[in-house]
Amino acid sequence: MTTDANSTLRDLLREGAVLAVRMPAGKDLMGACRAAVRGGIRVLEITLTTPSALEAIAVLSREPGIIAGAGTVLTADDARAVARAGGRFALSPVFEAAAMDEARRLGLLAIPGAGSATEILAAHRNGAPIVKVFPSGALGGPEFLRAVRGPFPAIPLLPTSGPTAANLAGYFQAGAAAVGIGGPEFFPPGWTVDSVEAAARRVRAALDARPAA
Repeated sequence: MTTDANSTLRDLLREGAVLAVRMPAGKDLMGACRAAVRGGIRVLEITLTTPSALEAIAVLSREPGIIAGAGTVLTADDARAVARAGGRFALSPVFEAAAMDEARRLGLLAIPGAGSATEILAAHRNGAPIVKVFPSGALGGPEFLRAVRGPFPAIPLLPTSGPTAANLAGYFQAGAAAVGIGGPEFFPPGWTVDSVEAAARRVRAALDARPAA
């Protein structure tokens, strides 16, 4: 892992949460991202399924205090595009070795996704410094995380699609290194930049109160 990727990992673990931003065209993407930062969530994952994702990453990566990267990175070409845009990390819902290898080569923090113990171990053995557990809520939430932490106590895990302000403590108690947040808590029908900021403040408060590692 490069020095840049190490630095990004340290920042991610310090912040404790990554906000997944996924929305259709016509929504206030930049406004939502900046509202989250005002609320205390500074690690922003703009999914490549979001229109203008790379343009948003390019702008956000130049703004002080923001750690911007991409989600749904599925190919080596995706990783190269994220690096060109100035992103610091590449998240994927799956373990796609070519995409993650290219992300690492370019100095990005590569975070592959896994939905089973077999996939977690494969991603770790491929060099992943932290593995995304997706979709953690559907897989069993903190109970699933606690179960896989048993045989893999040394593999840092990032559960996503499940953690919320209300259940965040349970995920950390089960061994999460950090969590992925977003979805309906941040972007329900009719969301506004004010509601995104309020959601970020709730999550930030829960992060600040999480159990010590």
